[in-house]
Amino acid sequence: TDALDLLKHTSIGGNGTVYGHLDTEEHVKNLVNPTMISLRKNGSLLGMGVFCNLQVMVNQNPFNCFYVRYFSASPEIRGKGLMKKFGKQAMGLIREGQKQKTIFYASVEKNNISSVKVINEAGYKAIRKIKTIGFSRYFPKNSPNIRKVQDPMEKKTIMDMLKSFYSDYSLVQFTKIFHLGDYYYIEENGKIVAGCQIHRVHWVIKRMEGLKGKMMVRIIPFLPLLRNIFNPRKFKFLALEGVFFKEGKEAKLFELIEGLLAQNKVNAALIWLDEHCNIYRQLTKFGNLGLLNNFTRKTDTLLMASFVGMTDDEVAQTISNPVYISSFDFT
Repeated sequence: TDALDLLKHTSIGGNGTVYGHLDTEEHVKNLVNPTMISLRKNGSLLGMGVFCNLQVMVNQNPFNCFYVRYFSASPEIRGKGLMKKFGKQAMGLIREGQKQKTIFYASVEKNNISSVKVINEAGYKAIRKIKTIGFSRYFPKNSPNIRKVQDPMEKKTIMDMLKSFYSDYSLVQFTKIFHLGDYYYIEENGKIVAGCQIHRVHWVIKRMEGLKGKMMVRIIPFLPLLRNIFNPRKFKFLALEGVFFKEGKEAKLFELIEGLLAQNKVNAALIWLDEHCNIYRQLTKFGNLGLLNNFTRKTDTLLMASFVGMTDDEVAQTISNPVYISSFDFT
């Protein structure tokens, strides 16, 4: 369809890194309750917004939620101000249709000034900052301790652990946990001590910030070891979510991630975490993340939100708590 073609040819980013998703068609098939609003002229698709509807938890209390999954403009209208007007109208239409307490949010790269302005114009305000952790190994080692979640009892155990682990977070939703049967864990003395969900992702990096970034995009594809970790022309990696580890078991989580890299024949993984959550602090403090983190640690994302029908206390809780990030929604 023309909508899928537009998404496939959409570049993401602004003044900093610009990249393209190469898994768009597969991702679109697995969206949760999507609604598309389009901008057309004489039958031609000029712009579109895709909003996904699901339930999220804030301090273990459920709320209706819509998040902006895609927001794309065709080349002929970019930079002409039409998407700002369309965005405001599209987000307004979604908002007007809600009769219950609802959270609306979008994630926008901090350096993507134009997109931040569009979302802001529609009444969304930045509430949290999301950091990107890069994990990489030149020669990842497999682990014999890795187990794949398979039976219903294992799934229930994992889900209970995740609900407890993220109990004081906002925007918690586990719709992509167990997606394609890809949740893995490590046990110690018969108890699960670390786990995560993986999504296999393929991007192309079109531009990086500054003169140094431009040189890297050109040179890295010709550097044998470095391109295994980060090849702008063919950046294959694992996106992680539902990350879990027992207190003091960061090493087990790293063993798990490295083993999953080896099993999937890639050298890199990305995790998106709230800047002020304990997981981010613990993993960055533990160290040994690998070279990739030098490229990703400055790629901040703003989580922007708007609310309907919620009390001041409910809004305050949503804003003040760290947010849960599903990496499926970032890729």
